[in-house]
Amino acid sequence: MRRSFTLIELIFSMVIIALAFTVLPKVLQVSAKSSATTLKEEAMSNAMAMMGWIRVLAWDERNVQSDEILIPQEYEPIYKCPVWDIYRAGGFAGSRNCRNKFSASALGPDTEPVPNDIDDFAGYETNITNATGKRKYNLKVDVIYVKDYNRTFLSQKASGSSDVKMVHIVVTPLAKKGALGGSFAKLTYFASNIGQIRINRVPWRKP
Repeated sequence: MRRSFTLIELIFSMVIIALAFTVLPKVLQVSAKSSATTLKEEAMSNAMAMMGWIRVLAWDERNVQSDEILIPQEYEPIYKCPVWDIYRAGGFAGSRNCRNKFSASALGPDTEPVPNDIDDFAGYETNITNATGKRKYNLKVDVIYVKDYNRTFLSQKASGSSDVKMVHIVVTPLAKKGALGGSFAKLTYFASNIGQIRINRVPWRKP
């Protein structure tokens, strides 16, 4: 003879089913959010690594061969390399100078196989994905000349070369757009025309 469910067993089964339907969607929701957060962290890490690489490069192609401050088409008067001297206001003998009055070059990659200055990354773009294609996003770098700043940082595009380059990195999802939305990682860096990091040194002389 088949044994039927008791009332207690029936109630217990209903409680388990209710818990399963209540908890399981939340677990899946948390898992989806965790996956989206992981993707955002990974994308931000890659964007920061890219920006770190760009920051250590020369300001301009001319700076690869010369340490000098370059002459742009647009500049604030305070940053002008004076005609009567080779140093900007505040400069000192042996500091970065503009002796030869080299002009700042146009933006864009040069002929080198590996970027060696900031504007080589102008227009750079790449898609990053994992083996399954579930984590896929686009990383785009833009480099523009912006109007020189005196007291505040601006992002207004200059009509020609200036003393300031703005590097902008944007990461946009190519998968899971519904969960991630639009661009979810943006980094901006302002690079100033101050020549290369080396300063002329005077060696110690023996007495």
